[in-house]
Amino acid sequence: MKKWTQAEARAGRSISPDIVNDEVRAQQASMTALDRSQMPGTGWIDETRLADYALHQVWQADLVGSSGEQQNERDTLVGPNAWVSSSIQTSAGGWRVLAQSTLAGFKGGSLYVEWSANVYVNNVFAYGINDGKPGSPNYVNMRILVNGVNIAERRGGGYHQQARLVGTQRFPPGDLVLSLEWRDTPTSEDAATVNTAADHLPFSHLWNNRWLAIGRYR
Repeated sequence: MKKWTQAEARAGRSISPDIVNDEVRAQQASMTALDRSQMPGTGWIDETRLADYALHQVWQADLVGSSGEQQNERDTLVGPNAWVSSSIQTSAGGWRVLAQSTLAGFKGGSLYVEWSANVYVNNVFAYGINDGKPGSPNYVNMRILVNGVNIAERRGGGYHQQARLVGTQRFPPGDLVLSLEWRDTPTSEDAATVNTAADHLPFSHLWNNRWLAIGRYR
C-alpha cells in the first residue's frame, strides 16, 4: 500500500505549512513511481489501441511532378546545349509557385517541412551596367508557405548549387495547403536576352525538387 499523506500532530492543534508541501511531494512521488504492472490492464498501449496517425503523420514527394524539375516557365527556345529552363522571356517575376500539395487530415499540432533541390542561376545577368564594379550575383530565393503562412525563407543558390530549406510551425486541425515558391534576383536593365545565334538564354532553373512534411500531434 502506497502512502499518500503524512501529517504530524502539534501541541494546541497547530499545524505547519510544510504539511501541505509534504502531502504534495508524497503524492507526486507515488504517481511517478507507478510501474507498468500497476497501470490498468496489460499492454495498455500497443499498436492495436493506437489508431493510424494517432501520434504523427508523414507526407512526402520523392520528386515534385514527373521529373522533379520546375515546369511552369520552361523556355523551349533556348540553345541546343542549354537547360529548358526559365528565361527572361518566360519569367513572370516575383514569387512563383513551384508546387502545391494538400496535407489532408492534419489533426493539429506541430508541422515540420523540409524542401531540397538543385538550383542554377546564370550570372551573366549580374553584369550589364554594373560590369566592372563589385560583383552582385543573382540568386534563386526559396520559401515555404503553409496556408499562406511563411514558415521558412532563405536566399538560395547563386550559381550551381544544392539548396535545402527547413521550417516548422504549429497549426490547428484541418487540411493544410503546402506551397513551395521561388524568386529570381531581378536582372539589370541592359541584361543580354539572346546569344549570337538568337537563342534565348537560360536565366534560372530548379530540379531534383523533393519535400517532406511531418505532423506531430502529441
